[in-house]
Amino acid sequence: MATNIGWECNVLANWANGKLVASEVENYLVVQGFSTDSRSIKKGDCYIAIKGMHFDGHQFVDQAIEAGAVALIVSQKMDVRVPQIIVKDTRIALADIAEQHRLNQPNLTLIAITGSNGKTTVKSMLAHCLNHYAPTWATPGNLNNDYGVPRTLLQIRPEHRYAVIEMGANHRGEIGYLTRIAHPDIALITLAADAHLEGFGSLQGIIDTKGEIFHGLSSQGIGIINTDSPGFYQWQQSLANKMFKTFGTRDIANVKPSQITQDANQLTFVLQFEYANQPVNLPISLSMLGQHNALNAAAVVTICLELGLTPDQIQQGLETFNGVSGRLQRHQLGQVLLIDDSYNANPSSVKAAIDTLVALPGKRVLCLGQMAELGEVAQQAHSEMGRYAAQQGIEYLFGFGELTALSLIAFAQGRSQTVAEPRSHQAMADSLLALVSTIEEPITILVKGSRSSQMDQVVKILLQRMSHADLP
Repeated sequence: MATNIGWECNVLANWANGKLVASEVENYLVVQGFSTDSRSIKKGDCYIAIKGMHFDGHQFVDQAIEAGAVALIVSQKMDVRVPQIIVKDTRIALADIAEQHRLNQPNLTLIAITGSNGKTTVKSMLAHCLNHYAPTWATPGNLNNDYGVPRTLLQIRPEHRYAVIEMGANHRGEIGYLTRIAHPDIALITLAADAHLEGFGSLQGIIDTKGEIFHGLSSQGIGIINTDSPGFYQWQQSLANKMFKTFGTRDIANVKPSQITQDANQLTFVLQFEYANQPVNLPISLSMLGQHNALNAAAVVTICLELGLTPDQIQQGLETFNGVSGRLQRHQLGQVLLIDDSYNANPSSVKAAIDTLVALPGKRVLCLGQMAELGEVAQQAHSEMGRYAAQQGIEYLFGFGELTALSLIAFAQGRSQTVAEPRSHQAMADSLLALVSTIEEPITILVKGSRSSQMDQVVKILLQRMSHADLP
């Protein structure tokens, strides 16, 4: 059970470099939590009024107080009767308070994770393994940006021995900012790939930005890097004066996955590493799809070994992990295997999804939502996805979004299979159901797309319709 924790207003004002406007008694008022959304206030919270591009949280101060907020952090004096801490920038104040709270957890080991692909799966898999061993806190959902990371840090409690913090970015400098707030003891980069190119300009920009995660490491901190990733040698050089470990398929890796096999029900592989000065070949069987998850598991094991877990503890933790919602989640509906990989997409993760789909039984259908934030390479990337799907033997391709028309054109060249570009999620679901009704053998449907394409809606419709259908 989580320990209750509170913060005195005068302490928060000091941490935030702000001016506390309150009575003498209210200086010592204890707040129980923080919220930047007046709609999610809990009684006893401190409301932080954030100014965004399209909103100003100061406009909702009254609603926050009415909902139970007992103190405010604001950038202008408000006409209210609760203590308020006035700061120059409430976003910076949130980060400063979160940093001080993190530094006041002497028994905590904090692991920071970033990467173009895999960071949420690795975060969840690692937290699952560590929680078998000691109380662990991990980033909830996708709170991995400059608002989410501070809010995640503020939910760390004294009983937590580990915190697994996911860090995302869509522009340079963001990871550096987050890592200096979090002060990680261990920092991991899963992979650098062509995601968010619009914000970084190039793969090199992504490599540089992901490498910022090591800026927050202390001299005793440990960096964890992927031998298979672009940027490996650059990151290795940046860690020359610090301790680092590696994972990947190359022989130089400290943790190496091998003998990887995938079927419709499980992923099996062997993890090779050294433990107690002896070589270990640890067999792992995961109830997950995607051969790339063997590499994600290797990343997790690299950290677990540094934290003192035994091979038996690691094996138990991995094999009881059931994956993350929206990431290659299986739904068996009669002869139809529906795979929900709708959480997000970029070119490298789409190729990994196609590789997964190819290994599964029956006719294979890829439902591709438009990939976002690819900048100047967007058209080329969508065409390449269509070509790759065709080369790998995918039988049917459905596209949602204007740019997926390029995927469909590339896929259809020299092929007789029907491709479709529905204009709505409902239309795509209708087309898929019509296709299913014409095929008398097993069929596997994989749904993938960037968050902005909302491909989870297709999954939702299919699950509703198919669960009530008379499927063979």
